[in-house]
Amino acid sequence: MSGTKTTVIAALVLVLTFAGGFAAGFVVHRFLPRERMMPALAAHAMLDHLDRRLDLTDAQRKQIEEILERRHSRISQLWSDVRPRVRAEIDATNAEIEKVLTPEQRAKFATMKMHLGGRRAHREGRGQTAPTR
Repeated sequence: MSGTKTTVIAALVLVLTFAGGFAAGFVVHRFLPRERMMPALAAHAMLDHLDRRLDLTDAQRKQIEEILERRHSRISQLWSDVRPRVRAEIDATNAEIEKVLTPEQRAKFATMKMHLGGRRAHREGRGQTAPTR
Protein backbone atom coordinates (compact mmCIF):
# COMPACT_ATOMS: atom_id res chain seq x y z
CA MET A 1 0.00 0.00 0.00
CA SER A 2 1.31 3.44 -0.82
CA GLY A 3 2.09 6.00 1.87
CA THR A 4 -0.65 8.36 0.65
CA LYS A 5 -3.29 5.64 0.65
CA THR A 6 -2.30 4.59 4.16
CA THR A 7 -2.50 8.19 5.37
CA VAL A 8 -5.95 8.64 3.81
CA ILE A 9 -7.23 5.43 5.42
CA ALA A 10 -5.78 6.42 8.80
CA ALA A 11 -7.38 9.87 8.56
CA LEU A 12 -10.71 8.33 7.57
CA VAL A 13 -10.59 5.91 10.53
CA LEU A 14 -9.76 8.81 12.85
CA VAL A 15 -12.66 10.92 11.53
CA LEU A 16 -15.10 8.00 11.77
CA THR A 17 -13.95 7.25 15.33
CA PHE A 18 -14.40 10.89 16.33
CA ALA A 19 -17.84 11.06 14.68
CA GLY A 20 -18.92 7.84 16.39
CA GLY A 21 -17.81 9.12 19.79
CA PHE A 22 -19.57 12.42 19.22
CA ALA A 23 -22.79 10.67 18.18
CA ALA A 24 -22.68 8.32 21.18
CA GLY A 25 -22.06 11.22 23.56
CA PHE A 26 -24.93 13.17 22.04
CA VAL A 27 -27.33 10.25 22.43
CA VAL A 28 -26.32 9.65 26.05
CA HIS A 29 -26.51 13.35 26.91
CA ARG A 30 -29.80 13.92 25.12
CA PHE A 31 -31.83 10.82 25.94
CA LEU A 32 -30.68 9.25 29.20
CA PRO A 33 -32.14 10.72 32.39
CA ARG A 34 -29.40 12.58 34.24
CA GLU A 35 -30.81 11.76 37.64
CA ARG A 36 -30.09 8.08 37.04
CA MET A 37 -27.04 8.44 34.85
CA MET A 38 -24.90 10.90 36.80
CA PRO A 39 -24.51 9.07 40.13
CA ALA A 40 -23.55 5.87 38.32
CA LEU A 41 -21.06 7.74 36.14
CA ALA A 42 -19.70 9.56 39.18
CA ALA A 43 -19.23 6.27 41.03
CA HIS A 44 -17.44 4.76 38.03
CA ALA A 45 -15.23 7.86 37.69
CA MET A 46 -14.45 7.72 41.41
CA LEU A 47 -13.49 4.06 41.15
CA ASP A 48 -11.24 4.78 38.17
CA HIS A 49 -9.64 7.70 40.00
CA LEU A 50 -8.97 5.59 43.10
CA ASP A 51 -7.58 2.82 40.94
CA ARG A 52 -5.15 5.17 39.17
CA ARG A 53 -4.02 6.96 42.33
CA LEU A 54 -3.85 3.98 44.68
CA ASP A 55 -2.88 1.17 42.29
CA LEU A 56 -5.70 -1.05 43.52
CA THR A 57 -5.47 -4.79 43.23
CA ASP A 58 -8.25 -6.55 41.33
CA ALA A 59 -9.72 -7.71 44.65
CA GLN A 60 -9.67 -4.18 46.08
CA ARG A 61 -11.24 -2.74 42.94
CA LYS A 62 -14.03 -5.32 43.09
CA GLN A 63 -14.68 -4.64 46.80
CA ILE A 64 -14.75 -0.87 46.30
CA GLU A 65 -17.05 -1.24 43.29
CA GLU A 66 -19.44 -3.28 45.47
CA ILE A 67 -19.30 -0.60 48.19
CA LEU A 68 -20.09 2.14 45.69
CA GLU A 69 -22.97 0.16 44.18
CA ARG A 70 -24.39 -0.63 47.61
CA ARG A 71 -24.22 3.01 48.75
CA HIS A 72 -25.50 4.40 45.43
CA SER A 73 -29.19 3.86 46.24
CA ARG A 74 -28.88 5.59 49.63
CA ILE A 75 -27.06 8.55 48.10
CA SER A 76 -29.72 8.79 45.37
CA GLN A 77 -32.46 8.77 48.00
CA LEU A 78 -30.75 11.54 49.97
CA TRP A 79 -30.35 13.60 46.82
CA SER A 80 -34.01 13.17 45.86
CA ASP A 81 -34.96 14.40 49.36
CA VAL A 82 -32.79 17.52 49.12
CA ARG A 83 -33.33 18.33 45.43
CA PRO A 84 -36.67 20.16 45.94
CA ARG A 85 -35.15 22.37 48.64
CA VAL A 86 -32.15 23.20 46.47
CA ARG A 87 -34.47 23.97 43.54
CA ALA A 88 -36.52 26.30 45.77
CA GLU A 89 -33.35 28.16 46.83
CA ILE A 90 -32.24 28.52 43.22
CA ASP A 91 -35.69 29.80 42.22
CA ALA A 92 -35.65 32.31 45.10
CA THR A 93 -32.15 33.45 44.12
CA ASN A 94 -33.25 33.98 40.51
CA ALA A 95 -36.34 35.94 41.62
CA GLU A 96 -34.22 38.14 43.87
CA ILE A 97 -31.73 38.84 41.08
CA GLU A 98 -34.57 39.70 38.65
CA LYS A 99 -35.77 42.46 40.98
CA VAL A 100 -32.44 44.27 40.52
CA LEU A 101 -32.45 44.10 36.71
CA THR A 102 -33.94 46.33 34.05
CA PRO A 103 -36.58 44.82 31.72
CA GLU A 104 -33.96 44.35 28.98
CA GLN A 105 -31.58 42.68 31.42
CA ARG A 106 -34.40 40.43 32.66
CA ALA A 107 -34.98 39.21 29.11
CA LYS A 108 -31.30 38.26 28.79
CA PHE A 109 -31.25 36.80 32.30
CA ALA A 110 -34.17 34.52 31.41
CA THR A 111 -31.79 32.53 29.19
CA MET A 112 -28.98 32.56 31.75
CA LYS A 113 -30.76 31.74 35.01
CA MET A 114 -29.23 29.37 37.44
CA HIS A 115 -31.14 26.10 37.47
CA LEU A 116 -30.80 22.56 38.67
CA GLY A 117 -30.35 19.71 36.22
CA GLY A 118 -28.85 21.51 33.24
CA ARG A 119 -30.50 22.53 30.01
CA ARG A 120 -32.44 19.30 29.69
CA ALA A 121 -34.38 19.93 32.91
CA HIS A 122 -35.04 23.43 31.63
CA ARG A 123 -36.47 22.10 28.34
CA GLU A 124 -38.67 19.61 30.18
CA GLY A 125 -40.38 22.39 32.09
CA ARG A 126 -38.64 21.85 35.42
CA GLY A 127 -36.67 25.09 35.12
CA GLN A 128 -37.78 28.69 35.27
CA THR A 129 -38.20 29.49 31.59
CA ALA A 130 -37.96 27.88 28.21
CA PRO A 131 -34.58 28.43 26.55
CA THR A 132 -34.43 30.69 23.55
CA ARG A 133 -31.85 28.59 21.74
